Amino acid sequence: MFSFEKNAVKIDDLSIEKTEFLIKDFLVKEAITMIYGAASQGKTWFMYALTKHLLDNNSIKKAFYIDMDNGKRQLKDRGADKNLLIYPSLRYIIKSTISISPFELIEEINKSAYGQNYKDILFVFDSTRDFVDTKNDKQAKLFMEKMKNIREAGGTVLLIHHATKSGRYIDGSAEFPRSADNVYELKQKIRSGSVLHYALNVENDRDPIKDMSFSVNTKTFILKQEDDTFVKLSLQEEEFVKSILKELEIEPLNQTKLFAKIGKKRDDKTARKMLDKFTDIFWHFKINGREKLYYPGEKHAKN
Repeated sequence: MFSFEKNAVKIDDLSIEKTEFLIKDFLVKEAITMIYGAASQGKTWFMYALTKHLLDNNSIKKAFYIDMDNGKRQLKDRGADKNLLIYPSLRYIIKSTISISPFELIEEINKSAYGQNYKDILFVFDSTRDFVDTKNDKQAKLFMEKMKNIREAGGTVLLIHHATKSGRYIDGSAEFPRSADNVYELKQKIRSGSVLHYALNVENDRDPIKDMSFSVNTKTFILKQEDDTFVKLSLQEEEFVKSILKELEIEPLNQTKLFAKIGKKRDDKTARKMLDKFTDIFWHFKINGREKLYYPGEKHAKN
């Protein structure tokens, strides 16, 4: 007979339990974190950089990046061989390296999901729709139960999920956000050369997490935590920054020529205020004789 006395949680069992962050205020250890976003937002770039960051900082002992979305050619084109596969503690799994279905692979992982077998191990699943029919509640529930098993065995789970075509809502079954511990919406706010700037906004949370801004260098997979500039970037500011960067990536320009290129008047106070606000964030200037020329990127940045 099952013993309720032996299996019940006791006060002492919780005495050592506390929320441990792998990245302060953002990524909780031994939790299921789902990051979703619309198409072409750079979700995989972000997850590459996040995985590399955790490995570089010895935050985890081992990482399993299970990618059922991309093939060997995509990995090579993105530079994963130079920036990610070099880590001895990383196991990168794609469809062509396994002889079973993606969901059967999850079931194999679950066979060892007990005790603390997965303590200090990171599992990245890219992406949920490549493992199950995300619109099928039964499949979604079963998938998320497997994720919970990994978590309870000490693992940290990261899920890439998709938004609807409009980009406004989480796609598929409500079982995904309901079962995840923490959910972020990812938006790529600005692209400056090889650097992508992201805003990650808290959608659901069971832990004390916050909205965050990060940048990722797609050439090096370097993840950098930014201030809240990108989270608070208004639509007007976002369009202004994009239009400025589009012109500066062609050639350096002074303020008068730059404003003329984007259809702003020289004495436009709002435009001048935004130009100053984002100097040394998205662009910088150099003095060339009597002329102040603007260039894309942060001052002294190595992109």
